Amino acid sequence: MLILFKGEDMEFYETGKIINTHGLKGLIRIEYYHYKPKKLMEASSIYVGKEKTKYSIKNITVNKKILLNLHGLEDINEAEKLKNSKIFINLEEKELLIEDKDEYFIEDIIGLNVYDTKDKYIGKITNIHKTGKNDIYEIDNDIKKLIPASKQFIKIIDLKNNKIIVELIEGLIE
Repeated sequence: MLILFKGEDMEFYETGKIINTHGLKGLIRIEYYHYKPKKLMEASSIYVGKEKTKYSIKNITVNKKILLNLHGLEDINEAEKLKNSKIFINLEEKELLIEDKDEYFIEDIIGLNVYDTKDKYIGKITNIHKTGKNDIYEIDNDIKKLIPASKQFIKIIDLKNNKIIVELIEGLIE
């Protein structure tokens, strides 16, 4: 699901939430919505809270917890004010969060038209179910169909042409 917010001169993409403070020097503990928190360092800035206050990241520490050290956030009192605030990046930088060429954002997949390898229309992706190892794409064309989002079945994802090519096996979606 695209978590998008518009500001006066910028669109924002939600990437996490501040869940607590850590220590006395302004460190914050975050919940991060993507796989690799260190990728957040590549963003030019992050924006925090409803006001979208701009911060640059000094450092990210990832152990059992994800800790952010932000420029301008120097003590626990300042950090405490940000607790439960959402974290955003500039929408134009969301591609920085992608790890490899076979990774896509849910909002980019939902709505794509699905065709088999013989170019027969199967339906449109209406939902993505998170199951652990592979997601499951829900395809709707009057009847809901489910297909695993694995390389065995998903052959091409073509965002430019708004389509996915799938290789079907007997009984998969009949």
